[in-house]
Amino acid sequence: MFNIAPFISKYIRGLHGNDELVNIPYSQTQYGVVLMVDVVGFSTLTTMATEKGDSGAEAIAMEIGAYMGECIQIIEFYGGDVVKFLGDAVLVCFQPINTDRRDSDEASQIDDELETSERQKNLLVRKALECGLQLLARLSHYRVYLTAEERSKHRAPHVENVDAIFDAMNPKQASPSENPDTNKLKSASMKGTALSPHLQWSWLPPFMKPGKHSKTDKGTRRQSDVSEASASIAVNAVDLELHMALSCGDITNIILGDADPIKPSTPQSPGSLPETSNNAKGATVIDKFFMGYYGRLEYAIGGDVVDSLDEALSVAKAGEMSLTPSAYEVIQRQSINLTFEQRRQYFIINTGIEKNQIRKVASAARYGTGSHSRKSSTASTNNLDYLKTLPGLRIEGAKVSVEPLIPRVRNISHMNIPADTNINYFKYINRSALYRMEHSVDGSLPAQFREATIMFVSLGKTDVVTKQGLDSIQKAVLTVIQVLVKCEGVLQQFAIDDKGATLLSVFGLPPLSHEREAVFAAKAALEINDCYREMGVQDYAISLSTGGIFTAILPQESPYRRDPSIAGDTIVVAVRMLKYPFSKHNVVCDLATKRQIGGLCEFEDYGEQYMKGKTKPVPVYGIQKFGPPERDKRISVMSIEKNSTDFIGYKLEMKTASVFVDDWNEAPNHHFLTISGPSGVGKSFFCNNLHKRITAFGVLSCWSSSTEVEKGSKYYLFRNIMISIFEIIDSDKIPYKNNRRESRSRTVSSNSPSNYAIPRSRTSIAETHRSGSSPPSSFHSNKDWFRRITSYSSMSQSLERSSTAAKLTNEMVELICRCLSKCGEEEGYMPLFKVIFTALNDIDENRFTRLLDGRARDILLTGVITRMVHHVAKYIGVFFVCDDVQWADAASIQILEHIHEQCQRVMILMATRPSKDYNVTFIDDFKAIGSYEEINLNGLGQTEIGEIILQNFDSGVTSISPEIVNVVQERTGGNPLYVKNMAIILKDFNHVTVVEGQLVPSGSKFDLEDLLGNFDYKRIIKMQFDRLDSNYQEFLTIASCLDQYFTIFEVGAVIKSNNYIFKEKPPEEIQREIENLDAYHFLNRAESVNPLENNIDVYTFTHITIPQSIYDMVSYETRISLHRSLAKYYEGQLNRENFMDLLPKITRHYMQTDIQGKQLYYLEALAEQNMQNYLLAEATVNLQQIVKILDENEDLFEQFGLLHLSDVYRRLGICFTMRTKLKEGEHYLFKALACLDEPWPTSKFKYLFKFWKNRLRQYQHRRWHVFRLYNTTSKQEHGRRIVEIMAQLSNIYFYTGNGRDFLYTCLLGLNACERLEDSGTYYTLFLARNALLCWLNDARDNSIFYISKALRQMSTDRAESGTLTICALLYFAAGKFSNARDLLYQSIEGCRMLGVVTDCQAFYRAVGLVITMRIFEGSFDRSGDDLALLKQMADTAHSNGDFEVEIWLGVYNIGNAIVMDRMTDCSPYVALLEAHVQDAADYNRVAIHGTLVCYYARNHLYDMARRHILKLMNDLPSLTITPNTFPIFGLIFATMGLYCMVEDDQIQLLHAGGHKNYEKFVLGISKLNHAFQQVKFWEFTQPCLYMARALPYIATRRIVEGYMVLKHGVFEMHFIQEIRFLKAYYWANLGKFAFTPEDRVEWTSRSKKDFESLGIPSDTYCNPDPENCYYRGFPSNLCASHVYRESDATEASSSRVQPRKSVDQT
Repeated sequence: MFNIAPFISKYIRGLHGNDELVNIPYSQTQYGVVLMVDVVGFSTLTTMATEKGDSGAEAIAMEIGAYMGECIQIIEFYGGDVVKFLGDAVLVCFQPINTDRRDSDEASQIDDELETSERQKNLLVRKALECGLQLLARLSHYRVYLTAEERSKHRAPHVENVDAIFDAMNPKQASPSENPDTNKLKSASMKGTALSPHLQWSWLPPFMKPGKHSKTDKGTRRQSDVSEASASIAVNAVDLELHMALSCGDITNIILGDADPIKPSTPQSPGSLPETSNNAKGATVIDKFFMGYYGRLEYAIGGDVVDSLDEALSVAKAGEMSLTPSAYEVIQRQSINLTFEQRRQYFIINTGIEKNQIRKVASAARYGTGSHSRKSSTASTNNLDYLKTLPGLRIEGAKVSVEPLIPRVRNISHMNIPADTNINYFKYINRSALYRMEHSVDGSLPAQFREATIMFVSLGKTDVVTKQGLDSIQKAVLTVIQVLVKCEGVLQQFAIDDKGATLLSVFGLPPLSHEREAVFAAKAALEINDCYREMGVQDYAISLSTGGIFTAILPQESPYRRDPSIAGDTIVVAVRMLKYPFSKHNVVCDLATKRQIGGLCEFEDYGEQYMKGKTKPVPVYGIQKFGPPERDKRISVMSIEKNSTDFIGYKLEMKTASVFVDDWNEAPNHHFLTISGPSGVGKSFFCNNLHKRITAFGVLSCWSSSTEVEKGSKYYLFRNIMISIFEIIDSDKIPYKNNRRESRSRTVSSNSPSNYAIPRSRTSIAETHRSGSSPPSSFHSNKDWFRRITSYSSMSQSLERSSTAAKLTNEMVELICRCLSKCGEEEGYMPLFKVIFTALNDIDENRFTRLLDGRARDILLTGVITRMVHHVAKYIGVFFVCDDVQWADAASIQILEHIHEQCQRVMILMATRPSKDYNVTFIDDFKAIGSYEEINLNGLGQTEIGEIILQNFDSGVTSISPEIVNVVQERTGGNPLYVKNMAIILKDFNHVTVVEGQLVPSGSKFDLEDLLGNFDYKRIIKMQFDRLDSNYQEFLTIASCLDQYFTIFEVGAVIKSNNYIFKEKPPEEIQREIENLDAYHFLNRAESVNPLENNIDVYTFTHITIPQSIYDMVSYETRISLHRSLAKYYEGQLNRENFMDLLPKITRHYMQTDIQGKQLYYLEALAEQNMQNYLLAEATVNLQQIVKILDENEDLFEQFGLLHLSDVYRRLGICFTMRTKLKEGEHYLFKALACLDEPWPTSKFKYLFKFWKNRLRQYQHRRWHVFRLYNTTSKQEHGRRIVEIMAQLSNIYFYTGNGRDFLYTCLLGLNACERLEDSGTYYTLFLARNALLCWLNDARDNSIFYISKALRQMSTDRAESGTLTICALLYFAAGKFSNARDLLYQSIEGCRMLGVVTDCQAFYRAVGLVITMRIFEGSFDRSGDDLALLKQMADTAHSNGDFEVEIWLGVYNIGNAIVMDRMTDCSPYVALLEAHVQDAADYNRVAIHGTLVCYYARNHLYDMARRHILKLMNDLPSLTITPNTFPIFGLIFATMGLYCMVEDDQIQLLHAGGHKNYEKFVLGISKLNHAFQQVKFWEFTQPCLYMARALPYIATRRIVEGYMVLKHGVFEMHFIQEIRFLKAYYWANLGKFAFTPEDRVEWTSRSKKDFESLGIPSDTYCNPDPENCYYRGFPSNLCASHVYRESDATEASSSRVQPRKSVDQT
């Protein structure tokens, strides 16, 4: 049983001390002093915190709570009674309290004081004054943090080794039998640290200072002093200051409310609360009180004394205390030496300094001046500098004759009152807080984030002194209490100030929580409004605000006074809405409340109103009354993703539809399906489910819907369908149409249904429906801007064109052009689409569309779209779904009808309301063509509705009352989704009960109209969570912090010891208890992941939203505590066997805490583990988190050490480099070098100096054998790190072709290895790379020296992949391709261990070179091992998130497809390269552009080919001498593409302007030839090198010169025999350009033979008529009068396409 004393004021404790009954309303007037303690600038503070979200709300609540906690300790010392917590203020009263619970000394003292009334007044005023001075002196300039993260960082979770104010006050250890609150009280009463341990004592009088032997304060509460203010603290922290007002006179103590109801009324829905399983003693008392309403009381003080406080407070500035004239008069009669300043009629205690000086110093203290570090190494005070600016306050504080702040020995029994002592105490606490505290595991109220609705009721100016005024306000308060009981709300607080009385109520606190709190609050507010009007209440106002709040007990663990508080911006908004004039005699609400209520109420819009603390106006609405719910909300569409995918109802109709779809799947025949029925029967829901089933069979669905308001908008229905068609065409599922110029006269429709086959599944749709299995996911787009197309297309044409609109227009134009081109249509048709998409209005007309009128444009557009749809339907099934076609526009219907007539493979589904009520006669025209089926939906019958309701109740319910079924059917219209939602409402809102197995209504009236609407699943989860047993709530809270699968042992390790689920119970019994408590089936049992624990159940949440919703409610500090406990539990279990399993868990939990030392330690260990397991992506994330922590914490950065830090940077650089993120890798490797005091040379001078220094050192090593060895351990460690870094940097520069830096890294790495006397892998790698460099620079002797030494040093036990790859490159460069391949296979095996790639970069290089040779040999497809290597390369890149490798894979696949003449296989890879080419590196762009030149040229897309030629020529100068073989692809395929364009006469050099064109052409060819020279692998690239040299002659018809260049190449190429495809391709070109027919025939026959041996169609590359032509369309008889025209080129081009088609078909 918890201690209830801190939750009620001293006055109430004394009043009910002897169980005395009081009459309500109760009033007592006596002399007293009132002190209002307020925080300055709280509005600004709240606004800043609101911007931080939930974290800010929690931080402000906890910070203000802690601040008030320190205030209360001082107030308690001076005998003050905290009457009310008023947000940022506390109302304190000093008055005589009649209680028998005091010790004899105090009793005698008060008796003496009562003898002299004047003495008593003086004493009370003096105590209040001294209390205020102490509060100002101790707690001014108090820093608070605006986010929970900052608060956790700067606030110690507990204080250790804290000194007492005096050494003599040593606290005794409390015995276990004592009440915990009593222990806290005794400890706080004896420790001086209860009074803010971070304070210094220089300002106190000498007799109040600590003894000279006091210890150093090591447990300071604050970790940053006034001189320390980093930018982050300045943003996330604010310094609070106090101001106060003091008044004295007659105080009226009042108690209002409902003390003793005539008949205890039970809640309307008792079933909504779970039956508690808590067996703790005393629980039945509070359960009885809560379950049966026994009254609610509120205590307040009033009178003129309280009314005068607000004005007095307004004249007091920060750090000041204001006195009313009555208080000033009493003080003047006493011997207190204080000076005052009069402002108006009030008196301010003079601090003796100008205010601007205070602000200046306070500002400097707040934001810091001079040098500062990230955190202070020693603790210092927050207000020391501030107090130095207040000498007056210090002097006056020294003059005050008060005792030291050491609580006197007292009988503290009245501070510890068990909750079951007196039931009257319960009435002063709201039922939610009382229930949660009693049913919590530790007697405390768990801090939570809640979604709630706040209701403020202002009663205006009140008179509580007279009996008439007291009775009036009692009636008003009683009305609110009774309405709240009825509507399941909670009265949080009643308070009185100068403006009148105010009641604060909350809807949504557990367990009185609902799915939509705003609905309950609105009902309560309207009922209160009606009652007040009848009662004639003057000047009342009611406001509602909905949003997030933070609820917790504040101040936490205070033994003197606590309050179950709520905080958040929602409360601020509600109270400020009361100030608007239109709020009087009205109910007003904010936008969030209006949205949650929805259409249940009628609202009046008051427009946007300016509100204090808000940067923007806030919309305010008035609630008039409850009205009929909004109709046509289309829940079936909007909630389709939020509900279960299981189809409910209409089983027979769904079976009919499935059979019809199966028929279309087997034999498509212009199938047309209509779904008809009245509004609200679930047509859209039915279509959605049919759509989900049909997409499982390779069918792509295009969905669109009409609306009544848009029925006059042309093509409105077809617009979304058109967007979907574009999306499908632009995907890789649809190939390019090969013959663009096929005759348009040929009919589009196919003569035979069997010409094309829809992709079919082995299981029919009907069988899937019967089996209930869910189909696989359908085709989805990842292009977000398709949604923007839809929204922008509906905008008014008069809107200004923004940059976003312009960008969207460009995207649309490019998309439509691509789709037209892909479907073989003219791109000039693009302006036709302006009528569909208004975003294209700025597109100019062209020769195709300029002269067309409206009708002609519609006809032409219909034809174009129909042909495009027909092309799509050749390859995939297309399914059009058109919803609400009764509102469809005529133009859309016309185009759909034309598609239905011409495209037999397209199925159309139309959902419509009954034809008898709407003009949908066009459906008859659709019926007349092909197969037709009509399905009528008239809503679910009573039997089906009863089945759905039964599914949502447990086995105890066997039947449903017909009354319930009739109401549900009436309210839902038989809509399946509505019915399911209503079934959930019936269960969770307890409108029904079970009688003998039948579900019957709970009351006489059964109406669900006010509960219709959409439902938030998370809110339902939170509502259900509130109704669970508190012990099980704690279990679920801990489980929400765990992984997907967890056991009871993990939860039990950190759960509180008094949780009865785990208390001294075996595992089997705990599992049974969990099963019994899981009323809402939050958990599922899973198979045990540990075979040794098969008898222990493993649990998982039934849905991912459940743990997320629970976790979101948990406060930040509670999360930290739970994660810290879980991390420590796993740490305790850690051993060598489970290290790999537990390390990620420990790291994850510590990352959710504020223990940064542990975070760094385990992150580093996990990163090392991931790197050892080659999980590079995960290791990268771990290391990045380390870097982030160090960057944000400068002190940790300094403590980490440079050598240690270099290791982190080095590993992170390695991870990035291995994943081919070369820029990021280079960045962190440079940082690692800087930490080792070996910075990378950034200037030319530094580079030259270091380069020649290392060059000289290498000369000494090689020629003189003089080595400057690393002779100490530290230098050796330093050298090893340098070696590793240089190895990775050389990898980077190997790829990027940065020859200068590649040379520097190889030289520096080689020298470091020799100074280390290292003969291992790195040494041989650097030797081999230096050999490669020497070879690239034509220093062959040096190259032989280094490679020979590398081979001698190389270990025989294991292949060193890096060295072997370099050797293979040298063989490759020398033309010994077979030897190179053998070495590469050895290198690949050295990169793998048990099939897992261990060195990604070496693996990529080796595999890439193997694939390059295989592709240009023409044998890649026939090498299964090499295909497997390519797949492993792709899998490795995917697992590491290596997107750079995706580019390589795309080039490899396109290159192989081009070689093998399988152009249709290229589409997905072409789209990939086009998407990545802009951001690719230079060496990658050369390969991409060159490859795409050949691809587009071979597919006769010459404009695209020319675009890539220009980009290639721009990128070629960036190519330097490089060992990277990847650019070879671009150079070879660019040459092939240029020859293809020359043969198709697409390089115009001999027409007008030909001279300039020729110069540009020659310049481009010279760049290409120069690039071939830079690559250095001439033995491999020689065929295309000579072809590039001959190209200027061939392009200008100088065949003889071109042939001579090619013929010369035959004699120069010594190793062409091994690269068989390039050899055959070279022979084929000789067969085209040889001067004599005999030579052309001979070379052509040789190339055909080679192509046939490779399985490549020879007619693609060879001369079709070598005796008469050089190539197609160009005769060899130059004397013939043949005029070459574009039509001939077209004919020749068409003839070239045809043989490839035949080959593909065969």
